[in-house]
Amino acid sequence: MRIRITKRTIDSLKPADTAYVGWDTALTGFGCKVTPTGRKVYVLQYRTRTQKRAKAPKRVTLGKHGDLTPDEARKLAADLLLQVKAGADPTSTWSPKQNPTVADLVERFLTEYLPSKKRTPRDSTIGYYGHLLRRHVVPSLGAKPVREISVADIERLHNRMRTRPYLANRILAVVQQALDRAEHWEWRPRNSNPVTHIDRYPERRRGDLKEVMLNAAQMASLLKAIDDEDASGTNPVACQAIRVAFWTGWRIREVLGLRWEHVDLELGRARLIRTKTADEEYRHLPGEVVQILETHPRLAESPFVFPGRLPTRPLESVRKPWNRVRRRAGLESMGTLGAFRVHDLRHNVVSWDVSRGVPLEIAGKNVGHRSRHATEVYAHFAPDALKKAADARAAAMKDAAAASGSPRR
Repeated sequence: MRIRITKRTIDSLKPADTAYVGWDTALTGFGCKVTPTGRKVYVLQYRTRTQKRAKAPKRVTLGKHGDLTPDEARKLAADLLLQVKAGADPTSTWSPKQNPTVADLVERFLTEYLPSKKRTPRDSTIGYYGHLLRRHVVPSLGAKPVREISVADIERLHNRMRTRPYLANRILAVVQQALDRAEHWEWRPRNSNPVTHIDRYPERRRGDLKEVMLNAAQMASLLKAIDDEDASGTNPVACQAIRVAFWTGWRIREVLGLRWEHVDLELGRARLIRTKTADEEYRHLPGEVVQILETHPRLAESPFVFPGRLPTRPLESVRKPWNRVRRRAGLESMGTLGAFRVHDLRHNVVSWDVSRGVPLEIAGKNVGHRSRHATEVYAHFAPDALKKAADARAAAMKDAAAASGSPRR
């Protein structure tokens, strides 16, 4: 959107579901970014003299609205544009302060670096990173200069979260990314990232637990519970989405985001746009899902397979219907696993594939794992399949030897 940037116009900007920028009508490239949380940050977007037009423009964060007035931000932007015209690249030399703090790093990392990555992460990912950094890192380290962050600082931060190892390790991973960018921006010396010296806490992932693989009786109970919930008429669209997640093992947001134009029932495949691991990928549909979608009603006014209350938007969540289904199926307490989550339908599919001897690469590809490492979590389901394969091989060798009439030794 185009606006004349003044204090009045910036104050009047309201947050939206996604971040947006109000670009100044007077100074090209100067704007104010508004995040979904209501935070307003002045930015400058430009291309260097040597940059190809096909490449995305570069962007620097000038400062937060309130810390800078519109006039101060505009003057900074004008000064930087003069440097660009002279052949310089401000992203490598400029920072909001001469000695930027961790709080400065967090804002630049979230508002400038992440949105401009070659493979742009989802808005939900940027929001999650922002939650981790602003809630857990900035309160304890925000005022400290980036250049002075030490191994001891990171170790204290990590130790405070030791009772929540998964969260502690995720925070560590995001901090490592941010400090890597600080080195790139010359806010720290090269190869000085203190996070590399911190050991992660051991994690017990849900995929490591035997309970994520439902037995035949549990699956029968679950499918009946879905049918019963569907028969109640409370939310039939959600029930169909849960059925698809049960048979495919896809992430529930991938199921809910399906569009009819991307589903080919004849070939039995679907094209998923902006999944967690890639911008676009094809997944095969099991026969059960093809049958479900062949009879699933289509709304002429909606492009989505599973529309929400507004036909122009997909269904946002299946949480409440799933809770009722889980209760009906008796899956609210499953030993060390606890309550069986809708995401555990994904674990169940991969576990069944691996237990049947399906190669890890194929099992992972079916559900959209980016790497073999993500699927190797389920390798503990393979021994039974390996034993069956070894027994079958030995039996085949025995039959072959007996049929040849050769004497056995």
